[in-house]
Amino acid sequence: MRAREATLRTAARVEEWISRPTSPKRLAAVRIGLCLLLAGRLSRPLYVQVAGQPKALYRPISFMHLFHQMPSATVALTVQVVAVLAALLAAGGIAVRVTVPIAFAGALFLNAMWSSIGQPMHNETLLLLAVAPLLIARSADAWSIPSWRNRTPVPDPSPDYGWPVRTAMIVIALGYFFSGLYKLVFSGPAWVTSGNIRWVMYGISDENMRPIGPALYLASHPLLAHLAAAGTMLTELGFPICLWKPRAAWVFVPAVVLMHVGIGLTMHLDYSAWALTVVILFVPWDALANRSPAEPRVVRYRAGQRVAATDQH
Repeated sequence: MRAREATLRTAARVEEWISRPTSPKRLAAVRIGLCLLLAGRLSRPLYVQVAGQPKALYRPISFMHLFHQMPSATVALTVQVVAVLAALLAAGGIAVRVTVPIAFAGALFLNAMWSSIGQPMHNETLLLLAVAPLLIARSADAWSIPSWRNRTPVPDPSPDYGWPVRTAMIVIALGYFFSGLYKLVFSGPAWVTSGNIRWVMYGISDENMRPIGPALYLASHPLLAHLAAAGTMLTELGFPICLWKPRAAWVFVPAVVLMHVGIGLTMHLDYSAWALTVVILFVPWDALANRSPAEPRVVRYRAGQRVAATDQH
């Protein structure tokens, strides 16, 4: 009985936190950032490059089984253009109830194509998961072209503007947590203390056409490799702390960005979308935008005392 009551209290606190009134500017900042990032990621030529592959190389996943072969380059390019345009319009807050779903659907289709070549790709996973709450969110009530054109006053903080942001934050934080937990459960402390990272670095470099300098440097320095492994696991397991200790984001967000930069340098894997999604969601852009610049101060000396006064000019 006590366990049930504790569970209900915890669930109530989580629901209260998710529904906490939030400024519409915070949600608008997330909409702008995620939609611009989505437009940039969908603009890459790789989707047209994988289109039209021979049927023998087609390895469909999920709804791609509806297609007997890889869609043509014409289809891929058409979807790409429409999705990018929709994402840009959504970033501007134009018809978000239509443009966000179109951009999201286009991204799902294009990335499903990319994942149907024999190896599922999850480079865009966090970005798409973060965009999902925007499908039904009132994200254009502030910092949008329609609101500026109509000179609509910014609404008061409301739960309607908080739940999409915090839902996405929970999904992202748990994504990193379970990634770290997977390492801990299946490898244990050996993921950090063994030569695991070093051998991964050597293997990645050997598979590349040219040796990867940063990977070989990390592999040839055991202590540095152990520190990198420990930092990765601590960052992933500790990232949910940002949910109830917002100031912790000033530590974990740079740590996540540094981790993905390191992955890019040593393994040539592009997880920039993950890093940028974290930055967009966990940095309070509305608070930074509302912070007034520091007023200039004049120092005066009166009767031997140092007095600071704000310059009113």
